[in-house]
Amino acid sequence: MSNVFKPETNLKAKPAFDSGVTKVMILASVLIVFSIVLIGTFVYFFTENEVVKKLKSRDLETIAESISSKVDARIDKEIETSLVFANDPTLLKWLQDGENNATLEAMVHQKTNYLHQNLGYSTTFIASTKSRHYWDENGKIIDTISEQDPDDSWFFDSIALKKASSINFDYNNELKDTFAFVNALAGPVDAPLAVVGVGINLHELSNNFASYKDGKGINLWLIDSKGSIYLSDVYEHNGKNIRDVMIDSASSDVLKQFDTTTRIFEYDSKSGERMDLISYPLKSTDLHLLVEVERNETVSFLRTIKWNTVLAVAVSMVSIVFFFYYISRKLANPYKRAILLNQELEKQVMERTKELYERNQEILDSINYAKLLQESVLPKEQQLKVLFNEHFVIWRPRDVVGGDFYWSKQFGERTLVAVGDCTGHGVPGAFMTLLAVSALNRIADSGEIEDPASILSQLNRLLKETLGQDGHEGVTDDGLDIGICAIEPNSVIFAGASCTLHRVDEDGVLQSWKGNRRSVGYRKTPSDYEYTNHMMPEGEARYYMTTDGFFDQNGGERDYSFGKKRFAEMIVRYGNLSLMEQKESFLHELETYMGDERQRDDITVLSFRAADQIAAGAAEESTEEGI
Repeated sequence: MSNVFKPETNLKAKPAFDSGVTKVMILASVLIVFSIVLIGTFVYFFTENEVVKKLKSRDLETIAESISSKVDARIDKEIETSLVFANDPTLLKWLQDGENNATLEAMVHQKTNYLHQNLGYSTTFIASTKSRHYWDENGKIIDTISEQDPDDSWFFDSIALKKASSINFDYNNELKDTFAFVNALAGPVDAPLAVVGVGINLHELSNNFASYKDGKGINLWLIDSKGSIYLSDVYEHNGKNIRDVMIDSASSDVLKQFDTTTRIFEYDSKSGERMDLISYPLKSTDLHLLVEVERNETVSFLRTIKWNTVLAVAVSMVSIVFFFYYISRKLANPYKRAILLNQELEKQVMERTKELYERNQEILDSINYAKLLQESVLPKEQQLKVLFNEHFVIWRPRDVVGGDFYWSKQFGERTLVAVGDCTGHGVPGAFMTLLAVSALNRIADSGEIEDPASILSQLNRLLKETLGQDGHEGVTDDGLDIGICAIEPNSVIFAGASCTLHRVDEDGVLQSWKGNRRSVGYRKTPSDYEYTNHMMPEGEARYYMTTDGFFDQNGGERDYSFGKKRFAEMIVRYGNLSLMEQKESFLHELETYMGDERQRDDITVLSFRAADQIAAGAAEESTEEGI
């Protein structure tokens, strides 16, 4: 019997997987997923703690500061309006004449009606101490004040305080509504002729108050030391006590620590929600601003982080299994392929970096050339030296180029000088400055110059026509704020569009003249709008014109704006120095106040001494021509 060879049938087939590789893949996957979950959990809790810490240490105070500054500004505006009205000569004369002069009475009521109709105050009033008549904004007597009427106690309280102004939140029976009143004493505070002032409807104040909030879960109250709510973002809370709208433990803590210090509290609301609250004293009154923030709203974004972490874990698990299998089964020499891929990426990055560098360089070259073009249309230093015995200019665009400019022109014994702030910053603002300067030169060269106000009117019409903004619709709505001075021997005339002129005489007394409220060139400014000339007092003085960039620059310990008041104080403080020394002092003040903050806007300040400037400039020009 022959032997026949047969292949072995018990040979093991090649396995579809390598069990060792599979175990390594599973173990690595588990470790990576566990690491992601652990890291995500730690990140979530650490982030939550840091968010709450930041909320208590900074965010709450920042929110309160922002809202309180708006409230203070609104109250300061009402106080300023009331004091100006209380010291009006016409009003004082009418009151002294016993309210019997019909001509003066018409003038006085015209002013009260103007405050009501044009400036938006809900009511204006005059309460005479002599006749006890209560006049409303329409010039009507709606009440006679009596010591026996409890509703009239505010009148006698205001007189007894002997303060130029005071604030009163009250329900007025005659006007049938609740108002925030500013009471100002007309005449001497020891023997006032009347209590006058303005009032804002509490509905309007509550709506404004509510608009100060920047998100959900925030509640606002304005309270006194007894917990009375004078103002709330919810109108129904006005007039109640803080104990009525807040849990007892929290309201008690707030009132126990009611002083001039900012306090921060945390507690659980009636619904069990965690709340954070800051008690912030206002500067303009003895009231405190309470800002209540729901903790869940503050950290709501952390929920997104949590679910993103869960999603990342799921995606990572699937991706890791897939890539482990692909790498272990399909890729040969992965290290070499990684090197080749890295080299290819580096090549692409270098090419893209070079391309971006070249494009960036082209843009920078264009902007730098635009700067040369913009500077070429501004008056040269030598020109200004010819026009003025003494002057200085601070011109600091926020970017390489900007929307601020200054301009001057001389015609015989008249010198025109202007400072303007155009719409926008950077290149768009620079384009507007070129257009504005061109328009001013065109108006000046037309030979029809009359006064600064007429120049502004012509400039307004010309810009609206040039930009196609003389209709109600269009692509753009651009314009500028500008102030112009016309300087002649022994006289200076100023006109402004949303611009102010400051004047310091030889005795160091500072005076300011505000321009008209309408800016130049915008659609809302009528083409036939007439601007106002202001004749400056005679005598030698220093004049200052500036754009709002200096005022609006933030900085200081509380990151507030520099402000118009601080700017005026700075002018007086350095008024005894030469103008060049003042320039150095102004720049030092600005840099110190800014600190590490970025410049927010273009900044321009122009100052000059006005005293026979034209004659002095002409003499200097003749001397240079002789040389």
